[in-house]
Amino acid sequence: MNKLQHQVSPYLLQHQHNPVHWQPWGQEALQQAKDEDKLILVSIGYAACHWCHVMEKECFENQEVADLMNKHFINIKVDREERPDVDMIYMDAIQQMGLSGGWPLNVFLMPSQKPFYGGTYFPKMKWMNILSSVQNAFQEHRAELEASAEGFANSISDHASLFQMMDLEASPSFIPMSLKVIVGNMDPIFGGMNKAPKFPLPSLLKLIESVPAPLAQQTNAFKASETQLNRMAQGGIFDQIAGGFSRYSVDSEWFAPHFEKMLYDNGQLLEAYAKAYGRTKNPLYSEVIIQTIQFLKSELVAENGLYYASLDADSEGVEGLFYTWHFEEVNRIIPSLTHPEFYRSYHILPNGNWEDSRNILFKKEAILNDQFKDELAALAAERKTRIRPETDTKQILAWNAYVLSGLVAAYQSLHLAEIKQDALDLADAIEKHLLKSDGTCLHQASYSGHPIDGFLDDYAATTLAYIQLYLVTFDRKYLNIANRLVEKATEIFESKEEGFALYNYAQNKAQELIADKVEFTDSVCPSSNSMLCESLLWLGLIQSQVECTMRAQQMLETVMSKAQANPAYFSNWLRIYSQWFENPQAQVKFNHSFVLDRAMLDSLIALNCTLIPVDNLPSNKHFLVCVGNHCLAPVSTVEELHEQWRELI
Repeated sequence: MNKLQHQVSPYLLQHQHNPVHWQPWGQEALQQAKDEDKLILVSIGYAACHWCHVMEKECFENQEVADLMNKHFINIKVDREERPDVDMIYMDAIQQMGLSGGWPLNVFLMPSQKPFYGGTYFPKMKWMNILSSVQNAFQEHRAELEASAEGFANSISDHASLFQMMDLEASPSFIPMSLKVIVGNMDPIFGGMNKAPKFPLPSLLKLIESVPAPLAQQTNAFKASETQLNRMAQGGIFDQIAGGFSRYSVDSEWFAPHFEKMLYDNGQLLEAYAKAYGRTKNPLYSEVIIQTIQFLKSELVAENGLYYASLDADSEGVEGLFYTWHFEEVNRIIPSLTHPEFYRSYHILPNGNWEDSRNILFKKEAILNDQFKDELAALAAERKTRIRPETDTKQILAWNAYVLSGLVAAYQSLHLAEIKQDALDLADAIEKHLLKSDGTCLHQASYSGHPIDGFLDDYAATTLAYIQLYLVTFDRKYLNIANRLVEKATEIFESKEEGFALYNYAQNKAQELIADKVEFTDSVCPSSNSMLCESLLWLGLIQSQVECTMRAQQMLETVMSKAQANPAYFSNWLRIYSQWFENPQAQVKFNHSFVLDRAMLDSLIALNCTLIPVDNLPSNKHFLVCVGNHCLAPVSTVEELHEQWRELI
């Protein structure tokens, strides 16, 4: 019997009518495998995943396939966004087997939950052959499978032995070389990593935008960043009609996206474009920021003020159907004879510029969409009559925190009061629906059965977002929330290995997991440990808490040798190290009780530095300039502060 009907995950509910006897991940299904001595099939995906839909249609909706699965396996469906801890373990196991990872992820486990084989998408006949072969191996060669599973289970726990400590104080400068490696691997024409498919990798963009201008110019880093940001803003990966970015581009030119729109991408790209706009004042970037916020507020915001997880790539069973256009459709709404420049600018062709004679709107040059706002509005109105892609209505804490950080950065760059209000509203919704009074947090706002406790990225991303909000509002409420979250995170995710500076991804009390995983690489999202590290550095600086700073430094020393070896996938760690140690940025602390009038505040903002309200300055001194661990003498007036600043630069 299929047991998914009472779940809240849209991905699991997509499978509730399959003839496969799916069960959700949990003790009931895991214990059944032991009691019946059956193999476990764990099938992992997410609601916006195109190939997950394909395999469901070909395999899981087929009665013949289902009969084979039901006879020999305990079949467990997992939403990777709801249970990233489970996905992390079995994705690592697949890669340890020398197989390519991806979704859908299908992994075969012994009744003990230990993995021995798996893969991603399989067409029907191949899938049936695999099911039969795996079951035969279990019957005929169980001892070999047991040994293999034991080996993989032992290899997927993360330990301190995987890391080589580095003394940061004694290390030579390595940010310049890391930047050269990263820029050398980027596409000089279209930006991004020089391969296809292309993912935006916002942490890498934020690293480039954070480095000092002379270093960025010396390594061509700013040019590489702007190339990517410009081309993405022009490309099909950005929805030219309604704003917002798709998850990735299947080609190397940002032209043809995989059309799913994820909350985590859009939240992070808001921050990346905001940082770049602060440096360049490029109007293309401000347009992207505003249109992305409009997309989030029109398509993904829920009634409770939180944001939903994603929009599907497919509608009516066809990938990209909602977003693409036949020439005749556009010509009916916007006649090509009277609007030739629109057709040329967005590369709209009579025979289509993509598959099935359809067109993806793709700007050939870095023009503003505002130049064609009437034409785009007409297409937007037409698109609203189409069947919309499904929304994954999960409200995930870490992803909402990325949006909060993005909104704060957008406000700092554009200084628009409505963006600040959007950030305040989201912070209130997070506090109300996802944070608990004891300092702990939930992973998502709705759940089936038992609440899903927050993972390390939920704690770390939210801490960072509230710190950033504190630094623009000076409201201690947000700093207090950040302190409570870090205190709980360092307590409940602490490694069982003594002296290991990094933290487990899942809570130590998780009994259903066969391995402790430590997330430390930065990919499409920053690693949870890097975000926690930066949170500790901020709290140490703001509150003069040396123990926070020392703990963060130990985390950096643990990963920096790996970061040097593979900088593109440690870009958030490298940014933190650069900003806090190798190229520390100046900050101005001011007495929290000192009332700043508008003129004073504008004068301080003009310094383009971080303003930090503190409580520990001498009563007659109001300002303190610090660079890294070094501070100048505290002063009493804005004039004295400006004089110090001029000497500093």
